Amino acid sequence: MGRFGLRGLLLAGGVGLIAAFLASLLLGSSSLPVAQAWQALWGGPSGTTLEAGIVWQIRMPRTVVVALVGAALAGCGAALQALFRNPMADPAVLGISSGGALAAVVVLFHFPFAPLWVLPAAAFAGGFLVAILLLVLSGIGGRPTLTITLLTGIILTSLCSSGVSFALLLSDEYQLRQLVFWLSGGAEARSWNHVWMGGPFMLLGVGLLWSRSRWLDALALGEDHAQAVGIDVGNARLWVLAGTALSTGAAVSVCGPVGFVGLMVPHLVRPFSGGSMSGLIPASSLGGALLLVLADVGARTFLPSGIQLGVLTSLLGAPFFLWLLVRARRAAL
Repeated sequence: MGRFGLRGLLLAGGVGLIAAFLASLLLGSSSLPVAQAWQALWGGPSGTTLEAGIVWQIRMPRTVVVALVGAALAGCGAALQALFRNPMADPAVLGISSGGALAAVVVLFHFPFAPLWVLPAAAFAGGFLVAILLLVLSGIGGRPTLTITLLTGIILTSLCSSGVSFALLLSDEYQLRQLVFWLSGGAEARSWNHVWMGGPFMLLGVGLLWSRSRWLDALALGEDHAQAVGIDVGNARLWVLAGTALSTGAAVSVCGPVGFVGLMVPHLVRPFSGGSMSGLIPASSLGGALLLVLADVGARTFLPSGIQLGVLTSLLGAPFFLWLLVRARRAAL
């Protein structure tokens, strides 16, 4: 697809995101009428009314967090699929989200009064460690195949989930409720503090991945090709994994583990964005933000209260994952 097609896709995605953003600010589980919500939005953040507080201090930061998380996870999914040459690569599927979640749970459990920056930093460290383990373990005995990479990710996810379960067993009733609520992935009670805590790290991580688009294009064609064009494969892998862990860890720290966004969105936008990662990463990030904001609006407006965002994305992503497995199996025959 040409540059005009990519620009058209980004323009359409941007318009859709603005519309979804407005819907998220005007609609919700509260009884606030749409007309009053619009007046509060138009009146600006300096308003002192209850309506202004709902729109600007509750709905706005929640929507910003959800959009940032969707953009981060989708951009990371596109990068991982190129890095591993695996159409089913995703921060959640490969265990990177679970590593960040385990590290975040350790902080929440043992250091509940730590400064805000400690949580995303710990989640980054946990996600990066799992990413390195995935790279090392899946490459033992030869080049990693699709099956080996997936199985390694499942094993690492299981190990991290066991650690999280152990922390839950040691928790008191209050901590247990807090951790279970957070682990189901959601944006309830997100504030501007969460935006400032995770937003810069998510944007930095996606920006790092986008700046390495040329490396990812070469790696998507194989390590031999990347080496032939003068790319240090080991160094490139570390940079990509660092960017992925940074964005994913920050997303997990503010919203809990939200699965399958990085798996679905790159496949949905790839036919329209062209093959270059310089176009696919921003298109995927825009699509991820749009998808997650729409999912959050739907969960708050049309579904029973208490449905967490991570539960909804899993319901959407699991069938998509099975479809990709069937398609890969048929292609191998």
